[in-house]
Amino acid sequence: MKNDFDKHIYLVRHGRSRANETGIREGKDSPLTDEGEKQAEFLADRFRGMPVELVLSSHFKRAHDTGKKVAQACNAPIEVVPMAYERELPPAMYGLHRDDPIVQANVSKFEDEWMQGKTGEGESFADIKRRVVELTELLEARPEKHIVVTSHGFFLKFFTAHQLLGEYLTPEIFVKKMMYSMRSANTGITYFTVSNENDWTLSAWNDYAHLGELVRERWYS
Repeated sequence: MKNDFDKHIYLVRHGRSRANETGIREGKDSPLTDEGEKQAEFLADRFRGMPVELVLSSHFKRAHDTGKKVAQACNAPIEVVPMAYERELPPAMYGLHRDDPIVQANVSKFEDEWMQGKTGEGESFADIKRRVVELTELLEARPEKHIVVTSHGFFLKFFTAHQLLGEYLTPEIFVKKMMYSMRSANTGITYFTVSNENDWTLSAWNDYAHLGELVRERWYS
């Protein structure tokens, strides 16, 4: 049977970060913890020997440091892609714990604005969709056939939801049905095949079998 897959895309969430560990909302400079470094090493070992030709990464430190380990293991180049960073939250949420009442109030307001199609502080549904479409088009245009993308939990959920539902994906569907039910582990791998006609097929979601003894029952958005 003929294989009509043109590309193999591996989307990877970064290793465990200081923000994950402390629960404090941080921005682009939150580094990997010691555990996150080990997770990234396990991830790199899993990709070692696979025909990875390119690693693309968010410019956030935790994602880029994760991607570097994969690139080194595969002897592949790593490039920063400007659209693959994590969602931008309202400024009032940064520097606070995720359980802080101010954060909780802002999250509720944020999600309500999304479902009503409003644009307040932080990125709107349309903003993130625009970035997802840009990354999709970039991946389809790249000549490499085996590409790893290291990014972030929320962004990768949205990317996956967009590939599955396309124009049927609405703010309400994402917030009420997908945002909290699509769990993602640090260094979890989501695998898509892409046909010559640029049809995307989801083949694996959040595969973290490589973590082995490092598996933890910790799930953060």
